[in-house]
Amino acid sequence: MEMVKLVGLNLRAARAHRGLSLSEVARRAELGKGTLSELEAGQRNPTLETLYALATVLDVPLGQLLATEADAPVETGLVVRRAGAAELSGQAVDVQLVDRTVSGGRTLEIYRIHVRAGNRYVSPAHRPRVIEQLLVHSGTLVTGPESTPETLGPGDYIRFDGGTDHVYAAPDDDVSGTLVMRYVDE
Repeated sequence: MEMVKLVGLNLRAARAHRGLSLSEVARRAELGKGTLSELEAGQRNPTLETLYALATVLDVPLGQLLATEADAPVETGLVVRRAGAAELSGQAVDVQLVDRTVSGGRTLEIYRIHVRAGNRYVSPAHRPRVIEQLLVHSGTLVTGPESTPETLGPGDYIRFDGGTDHVYAAPDDDVSGTLVMRYVDE
């Protein structure tokens, strides 16, 4: 299924599950009601920032808005994600959901991440109890809590609380890495 249609279906389902009106979700996410309606109808491509805002309002992991039925947990089996599959782009950061596992009150999401050279993005805090882990493959990345970011190079790893505002910046070259987000369901 085309990503824009999939995201629309998942948004509508998450909103219905929370029992929130289109107007209320749009207001809380600081979006126009028409924009949210177009997103839910699969008629508009969302940005990474828009989906993070909606995931926060709906109190769901970002990957839940990107997941397909094929992402449902399986005891055994083979899952293959091809490079170049649909990415979600933002102002400075692009991500691609690689895998999503939900088990025992925990959700684990693995993303390919790309930060474009010369860009800086401050991600607003996610819901509480979200841990971000990032392994840099190439480039120099400034990341971590906005108040105390770290500079990382290829092979460097960081883990931090995603429940606070945090930064992703690529001061010189494009950065590629693997981002793991761990959610503890309450």
